Amino acid sequence: MAQIEQAQRQPKQDRAKATRQKILDATLHLLDEVTIDKISTNVIARRCGVNIATLYKYFPNKYTILHELASNFGRKQSDLICGYLENESHDTPLETVCSRLVDAVVDGTRDDLALVQLQRSLIIFPELLDAYRETNRDIGNAMRPFLEAWGIILSDKEMILSMICLGEAFGALQDLALSRNSNYDPGVIKELKLLLTAYYQVRSYADATTQSK
Repeated sequence: MAQIEQAQRQPKQDRAKATRQKILDATLHLLDEVTIDKISTNVIARRCGVNIATLYKYFPNKYTILHELASNFGRKQSDLICGYLENESHDTPLETVCSRLVDAVVDGTRDDLALVQLQRSLIIFPELLDAYRETNRDIGNAMRPFLEAWGIILSDKEMILSMICLGEAFGALQDLALSRNSNYDPGVIKELKLLLTAYYQVRSYADATTQSK
């Protein structure tokens, strides 16, 4: 994969902002139709009706566009998770929180364009996955009061690793659910809830056992 170059500075004028967003939206539409290897800056430019020189004013290559889409997608999922957790009581049972957290992400992304292809792009290209992971700390901070209520005490380093591991599993099963059913396969979503619940149950038991010794 070509090295991702830094995107141009965010435009201030409304017209320029609209053009930049049009490029991002066109790429999402393309990802819903073809695989990532079939997409080029020329194809994106034609789809959104701008000339290639205009596209390069905002993005030096297609991977910079994908990098921003991955970052935006990660931020959206983080907002869905954190938004749910902010409105949930810390003494809510572990099983309930895990189930509702998954529902918040599924319901909030059910109509997202090109979710399957974007998820697979994150797995294939590490640079895009790094962008997607940028919000792990925010999710970890939102989860910490719940974890503490369940007897799970993690250092900052442990929390980040935990969020990365869970994010990998979550993304893979989310992709599987969408691959089997474009509206999310309920059987796979049920397994995702069980996996998340079991993970925190084991951590809670392990931490309680360690503290009792």
